[in-house]
Amino acid sequence: MNLKNILHDSLPTYITTLPYSKVKTKFRPFLVKEEKKLLILEETSNKKEIYNGIVEVLNSCYENIDFSKIPIFEVEYCFLKLRAKSVGEIITPKITCPVTKENHVVEIDLNKLELNIPKQDNIIAVGKNLKIKLKYPTVNDISELSKNINDLIANCIVYFETPDEKAEASNFSKEEIIDFLDHLTVEYYQKILEFFENMPSSPITVNYTTQDGVQRSLVLKNLKDFFS
Repeated sequence: MNLKNILHDSLPTYITTLPYSKVKTKFRPFLVKEEKKLLILEETSNKKEIYNGIVEVLNSCYENIDFSKIPIFEVEYCFLKLRAKSVGEIITPKITCPVTKENHVVEIDLNKLELNIPKQDNIIAVGKNLKIKLKYPTVNDISELSKNINDLIANCIVYFETPDEKAEASNFSKEEIIDFLDHLTVEYYQKILEFFENMPSSPITVNYTTQDGVQRSLVLKNLKDFFS
């Protein structure tokens, strides 16, 4: 009798379609050993280490998806959905009121979580005769977030295009692309930043009352917001 196999065969499974990638998959709840790994991650402030650990758990629980290669916002969304099926739909993060600086514990129902996908063009004009195609960052790109923003942008450029030719970004060194970004006008550079600022997210509005009796609200949309 193989007890581990018996347990594995009895695990519940859920079918879902990733809202951005449109990939249909199945997943199971995470196990005690995987929860222990996630608890250890709560003790670190290293963003790359946190996301790599989350991806490892997701790759174990979801079928036929490499979470290191999908956009970071979809990694966060799938993790929250996995957490809901594994531990419970209700979480109670602590928030800090941006006005009064008071701490409040709020209740969030993860079943109400949806991925908000704004319409935006990922092909951006950065000159009279030059366009670039951008992609959303993946976990493999996330290590650059603690560095200059241009490191991340350089990782997310797919190709450069003029009316006469198209060149893959992989044909250029990271240094060449960063130098290119440094020579853009502020107007064109801002268009690139707006692409990343408007990435899809999973916002939830929480309501609370501060000590002065005022009812206030706050929008949570990053993974760290849900587990503060």
